[in-house]
Order: sequence, then C-alpha cells, then structure tokens
Amino acid sequence: MAKKTNLFEHESLQDKDAIVQYLKALTEGIEKGEVLLSDDDEKVTLNPTPFGRFKLKATRSKKVQELRLKISWIGHEDDGERAQPLHIQPSSA
Repeated sequence: MAKKTNLFEHESLQDKDAIVQYLKALTEGIEKGEVLLSDDDEKVTLNPTPFGRFKLKATRSKKVQELRLKISWIGHEDDGERAQPLHIQPSSA
C-alpha cells in the first residue's frame, strides 16, 4: 500500500510584521513538536523529530531579495554528516 503524502502550499503578500509572526509560530511549533499549517483550502500537521536537515539559500539582485528555508526531519542523527556552523544575525542598523 502506498503512503499518503500530504502537501500544503501557500503564497501571499504579507507585511513584515505578519511574516515575523508566522516565523515565531513556526519556531514555537518546532519547539513543541507539532506544527499545524492551514488555509481555506488545505491543512497538514508536521511532527518535528529531534534531528533535522536545515537548508538556507539567500539571493539578492537590484530588484528582488529572496530567502528560502527548507527543513526536513529524520528519525535520528545521520552519522555520516556533521553539523556545519551557521551564523544569522540582524543588522545593527
């Protein structure tokens, strides 16, 4: 029997404060071990495990700036990979 895959996608224009609140809600859900994502059409619940793969990509051109985050959870630490340091800090301005 094939596994059922739930897909949730959402795209909308949001102000900076709303985006910050969404990121805070994601952080809280990851800390608590459950993230519920929903809109009028779809919903999915994720249950983050203790170890996950974190991918970050940032691009900047004259017209557009983009930040992509990808997080995928696995059941245990992959012995073949070591955590690489990442530094994220807000501007002092």
